[in-house]
Amino acid sequence: KQLPANNFGNVLHSNATKNNNFQGLVISTDPPYYDNIAYADLSDFFYVWLRTNLKNIYPEIFSTMLVPKADELVATPYRFNGNKQKAKEFFANGMSNVFKQIYHYSSEDIPLSIYYAFKQNDTENDGIASSGWETMLNAIISAGFSVNGTWPMRTERPGRSVAINTNALASSIVLVCRKREATAATCSRKNFLRELKSELETSLENLQKSNIAPVDMAQSAIGPGISVFSRYSAVLDADGTPMTVRSALKLINQALDDYFHGQGENIDAESRFAVDLYTQCGFNEMSFGDADILARAKNVAMNKLVDMGIVKAAKGKVRLCDRNELPTPKDGDSLWIWTQILVRELAKNGIEGSAKLLVNYMSGGENIKNFAYRLYQIADKKGWAQEGTGYNNLVISWTDIEIRREELKNGGVEAVTLNF
Repeated sequence: KQLPANNFGNVLHSNATKNNNFQGLVISTDPPYYDNIAYADLSDFFYVWLRTNLKNIYPEIFSTMLVPKADELVATPYRFNGNKQKAKEFFANGMSNVFKQIYHYSSEDIPLSIYYAFKQNDTENDGIASSGWETMLNAIISAGFSVNGTWPMRTERPGRSVAINTNALASSIVLVCRKREATAATCSRKNFLRELKSELETSLENLQKSNIAPVDMAQSAIGPGISVFSRYSAVLDADGTPMTVRSALKLINQALDDYFHGQGENIDAESRFAVDLYTQCGFNEMSFGDADILARAKNVAMNKLVDMGIVKAAKGKVRLCDRNELPTPKDGDSLWIWTQILVRELAKNGIEGSAKLLVNYMSGGENIKNFAYRLYQIADKKGWAQEGTGYNNLVISWTDIEIRREELKNGGVEAVTLNF
């Protein structure tokens, strides 16, 4: 629809948890990110100077000495004497009230869009979930919405302080929601898992083709996964009780792991061994006997792995070769060697160096990129931030590497750097 040219906007300062008597609105919102940012505390820095200059012009806005904090919808424990559970309950109740109001405010024929950038970090015995995602999705679904579409959007500046030396999110996830049909059916856990596997695999393939950063993949997978969950009035567990959002998030994350693990079934046996050794001990040593058991399970001989330059074996110990110890790869070498060398080359010589190296790789290269996704998932679960950064950078640079690779193969112009 085209808006009238003479429309004027109105700005209203109001509490989102209260009924403000709105109707038929087009709503796009960026809600607070659980406990990530204390907005009101940060605002005090600017508020004291603004108040000095503007309190006589806007006396109602600047009526307090500092920014009011009691009603701010964040899960900040210090406001509850350090009690994390009370902070969580405050945030959960507030978000629930907000989305109940949004449900009444929002238009029937125009979807609600929500931007959310919160990294999953709650690790439990039976999987990874996220208090921030769980709370927000609970509020959305219980209010009567279903998630109909999602996509990551690059919204975060790479050089921001929180991203320095960390694998911080680069994207916000946009959730597109509509009011769920009143006649929505229930679904069994078995059917939910079958639909989840089918729809999530398609979505993950599209995300990989789009070179979504590995650091954003787990968050991006929530959308298509919870879309399956939220289209039903309830997903019923085997005992007939409704599945919780937290349980659904764990199943979505498990499906994500299964997807990347499944991609590894078609790689060479030497790389499958290297992944297992990497998962167990990174680049640290393992006893020869334990490593040999891993190698035999993959139907490869330890002496062959040594000859290929994948491992070092001495004094009853085995370890993966450091990237600086690996030989320059040639076509036909293991996927493990190609991926590790490209991570090294990108860090040292950038896009140009990586593209020159990749010219010697006869295949399309998608298997290297997909392998980097899998290795990032392992590094992230282990908390190896520097390792994860290498694989993440390789994926997000892949399009530029391949473009330059094709230019070099076709006799393209040599890239030069001008120093002024």
